[in-house]
Amino acid sequence: MAPTWKRTPMGRLDFHGTSLAISALAVLLTITGCSDGDSAGTGGTTVSDAGVGGQGGELLDASSPTDAAGGAGGAGGSPAPVPPIGPRPVAPTPASSGTIIAAPGGSGTACTLAEPCDLWEAVDQAAAGDVAFLRGGSYDINDQVRFSGDGTASQPILFESYPGELAILDGSSVTIGDTVTIRITGSFYVLRLLEIRNMPRQGLLIPGTDNLLEGVRAHHNHLTGFQISASYDLPYGSEASRNILRDCVAHDNFDEGYIIAGFANGGNADGISISNGTENRVEHCLVYQNSDDGIDTWRSTDGYVGYTIAHSHGLADGNANGFKAGGLEPSARTFVEHCIAYGNLANGIDFNSGAEVIFSYNTTFQNARGFSLGDDTEADHNIASGDTNGDVNSAGVQTDNSWQRDGTVEFLSEDPTSPDFLRPTPSGGFADIGAYAGL
Repeated sequence: MAPTWKRTPMGRLDFHGTSLAISALAVLLTITGCSDGDSAGTGGTTVSDAGVGGQGGELLDASSPTDAAGGAGGAGGSPAPVPPIGPRPVAPTPASSGTIIAAPGGSGTACTLAEPCDLWEAVDQAAAGDVAFLRGGSYDINDQVRFSGDGTASQPILFESYPGELAILDGSSVTIGDTVTIRITGSFYVLRLLEIRNMPRQGLLIPGTDNLLEGVRAHHNHLTGFQISASYDLPYGSEASRNILRDCVAHDNFDEGYIIAGFANGGNADGISISNGTENRVEHCLVYQNSDDGIDTWRSTDGYVGYTIAHSHGLADGNANGFKAGGLEPSARTFVEHCIAYGNLANGIDFNSGAEVIFSYNTTFQNARGFSLGDDTEADHNIASGDTNGDVNSAGVQTDNSWQRDGTVEFLSEDPTSPDFLRPTPSGGFADIGAYAGL
């Protein structure tokens, strides 16, 4: 049966179908500790390590105590295994590291635990090396938020929910289509363990460079959830470049039904869009139920998308692809590996006119079509199964993919909530290719 889906209220899933310079910064943020034991305070919204249940990526409520990355823990409450594909648990920064504290009801300029300031004051004060904690609760984003400073690779500017709490940046008080936005225009910012919802346009815009998002969730915004984009008039690569999205979730971002400039009746709300720039990366993310595409690397170069899940895309006039790897010139050299695309109403993985695109070790399942390739697209060691209109078109350089082998792919599970979802059976002849190969 062909997959269908519908947008649902916040936090719920309704899928119907059959069963660099940044490198130093990334190393710096490989945090192995958790909270140092300081009180999380009262009145804050709590959050689990990660908001993803099962490989299929059904989102759990942020306040759920359920173990991360796979629903309830094993026997005796043991932690669930970390999933090899999709978001992983993100450990909080120790509370003792905080240098700036903001709260939804904060005021003044002290920005301390005893006297927290508001979000805008925290953004204004934060400089290289600062760790700004946002106390749990909802922040009314009724004015522009601009992360416009400059950190360094060794001293980034970090904004994160206070340990054990969840800071929610909420734009629901602003009229849909208003130009109020949250933007990172500076460099070497790190945003971790935050939620962005109900913004009147994009959830988060990133025209800056060398920034990291980790464990951030963007949902029910009225254009793309996370958009890396800068003016096309700037020298190419000078902005919107070398950013990383890691262990992030983008879902239910949509623009269908609105007659507003910049909206396209479903066609301008991706989960993640990289609209220009170079060397941007998407790693271990989950995107689903966005009205346009899951991940779209339109007009960017040398981008990377890996270990990510995209499912259930396309509403109204949305393009409905899981992954799109290019667009108009200079789009080139997007590399997509170890990703899963399922239940999308168009292609699971689409070159979309990008030049020199590579698709390697991916799995598509029950999309309208598995893969769409261009003449110079390289597709190797991929699996396509159950796609309504076939596995792949006839273009590109195709090497050792499932449709080039004898036999039929069988999976350990076709249940998106199973940790073995779309993992090939060990003895079926396909375990060495597809998204799980080598994992």
